[in-house]
Amino acid sequence: MKSNVWNKLVLWSVLGLLLFLNFYTLIHAASGWIIGIVLFLSLLFVQQAISGKDDRFLNHASLFLWVFIIFAQIIFVLLLHNNIRHDAFCILNQAIEMLDTHQISPTISDAYFAQVPNNYGLTIITYWFLKILRFLGLPSTCFMRAVQLFNIVFIDLSLLFIYLFIRKKKGNAASAFFLFFCAVSPYLYVWTPYYYTSTTSMMFACAAIFIWSCICSSSSEKKQLLWAGLLGFLCITGFKVRATSLIAYIAIILYWSVTHKKGSLKKHFRSIAVFILSALLSFFIWKGIVNHYVPFDTKDTALPITHFIMLGTFGEDGSFDTSDLVYTVSLPTAEAKLEGTVAVIRQRLSENGLAGNIRLLLNKQLNCWADGTDFFTKEHTHCTDFNKLHTYVIGSKSGFLAAYAQIFRRLQLFLTCIYCIFAFAKKRADGMFLMALNLLGGMVFHLLWEAGPFYSIPFTLFSYAVASDAMEQLNTVPVFKHRYSSVILFFCSIFCLFASSFSLLTNKNLYTKEESIMSDFVVNQHLMLSSKEGPDIKAGEVWTQTFETGHIFNVLNLYYDVSNPEDNSSVYRLTLSDEFGIILYDGMIYGKDAGYNPLYEIQFNPVVPAGKTVYTISIEPVTQSNDNYIYFQFHDANYVDLYPHGTLAVNGTPAERDLSFRVICRYIGTAASKKEYGLFAVLLLSLELFLVIKTFHLVYQKRRSIPGGIQGPPDVLS
Repeated sequence: MKSNVWNKLVLWSVLGLLLFLNFYTLIHAASGWIIGIVLFLSLLFVQQAISGKDDRFLNHASLFLWVFIIFAQIIFVLLLHNNIRHDAFCILNQAIEMLDTHQISPTISDAYFAQVPNNYGLTIITYWFLKILRFLGLPSTCFMRAVQLFNIVFIDLSLLFIYLFIRKKKGNAASAFFLFFCAVSPYLYVWTPYYYTSTTSMMFACAAIFIWSCICSSSSEKKQLLWAGLLGFLCITGFKVRATSLIAYIAIILYWSVTHKKGSLKKHFRSIAVFILSALLSFFIWKGIVNHYVPFDTKDTALPITHFIMLGTFGEDGSFDTSDLVYTVSLPTAEAKLEGTVAVIRQRLSENGLAGNIRLLLNKQLNCWADGTDFFTKEHTHCTDFNKLHTYVIGSKSGFLAAYAQIFRRLQLFLTCIYCIFAFAKKRADGMFLMALNLLGGMVFHLLWEAGPFYSIPFTLFSYAVASDAMEQLNTVPVFKHRYSSVILFFCSIFCLFASSFSLLTNKNLYTKEESIMSDFVVNQHLMLSSKEGPDIKAGEVWTQTFETGHIFNVLNLYYDVSNPEDNSSVYRLTLSDEFGIILYDGMIYGKDAGYNPLYEIQFNPVVPAGKTVYTISIEPVTQSNDNYIYFQFHDANYVDLYPHGTLAVNGTPAERDLSFRVICRYIGTAASKKEYGLFAVLLLSLELFLVIKTFHLVYQKRRSIPGGIQGPPDVLS
């Protein structure tokens, strides 16, 4: 095959598929197009303003943006007090245990690490990090926040590597605008408490792209070899953290195949050899590290790759399903797990048919990218303390942030489509095409794998890179040099101003007067756990769970599993009292009423604490047997005390664990107060009025610069 044929095949297939996936997601994404237009116009003017500045200004602006991003991320983590959940919690819990045992346990977290060996890498890195903190004297109570701040390091290093790559390829103006684009994105902040492979692996992929560009541009062979050795080490380390980091290396190979010059393979032969040797050495080092920390055999317990592909065939959108996990774990050997999961995959694909499988793939794409919140509304709910910030992030006022995140995702998808169109027009692969390859690789991979909103995270910054590049190219296309382009922008700004004013006026009562049921968490200690074979609470025992709050509350939720849900005769007494012994609730829980709902809810008159007050939940079995029982879920606090403000005691003896429970303030209220609504209206209309003035100025400039007229200043969009 001739080189030019291969180039066209790669270029057109990548851009075509990327354009289709992003456009399909765009038309199914959440609405909010008026604010989306305002955001688009704002970014357009910021980009053209940046492009006319000198390097000194751009460097100062970039420094300011870096300080702003890092400061906002740290404040978000420290104020939100969010606890990491699910797989991430298992990693932290195991890493803290390793500070005493120095080994990964096959039984901790319901045998999690016997089943999921692909998380050994991040667990060991977390253990090393916590070991340093313990050596420095940091108490274990700070470890939760410490790993979240550590997560910020991974996120911002990812951002730094792409920033440096863009600066190398496109210049200071393009890299500064990319940084501004990221600064106004909500994701860099809502990701910060996640600390999982989704965020940490991103750094290794972004580093690979930048280091590869350094190898290609370096004139010193010595530097090339050093960069190549570092790249080999990062390749294997990134793979150990998350296998998807290898997509960056596949993208590099594809990009090199369509852009290389004759003789470049020979020129970089030594660098390639050093990369391979470094990768091999790192592979064997990591193999020895894992063998050192994992003293048990996972051959028959580990989940095979086909298990995660099987998850990707479940239901309508390939989401995680507990029953699939239970099925794979129940198979006794590695061979049985492989055969069983492959059989399920074949059965589901056969039942779906061709049309059903195409629908499944498209729904998986939407599952990963269309939500626009990356599930922060769910992931941030597990908190030890609740304050005003929670109201706007996960509580009754969270709609503002969620709407902005969804609008930003819609704009991101739109600009990615614009990038593809520009790249089609140029008919060649520029530096940003490497970013497009990474983005497409992430999207295609999760069409085959398990799908979920988290899985877009490692590839979002690649999407931002091509989106910011599209915005830069928009300012150079001929349509923006036409004298009528400024008129179109002016009327778009006028339309947004009047449409927003009309919408704000007509919907004022809807948001500030119409009341509905609102909810805010006061305490949320719900951590997903697997169900048990029998009751943990014994006859004659009294379980007491304490919690502390100074907020009003009127709802208590308990999480449980129940045997014989259709015919269960168990009975439990539940009481809620304050630290003064006043009974706030006293009632019975009947197993026959529990059904299949894993959440038991009781409501009572609002409790208004006079400052911080300790409350006690008491549970006592009245009637219970091995066949009729309710298993009240809890989570251990031996290594990570997720709720330090209270504890579970059995007959007065602390049990070093906490119930899985929630305390809620549920009330009748409005979506926004008049003050909140007014502030939002003033900010939005002020921005739109600025855009109207700015575009009117452009119209005035172009009218003065037409032939026969008085020559005005140069067109800022030209």
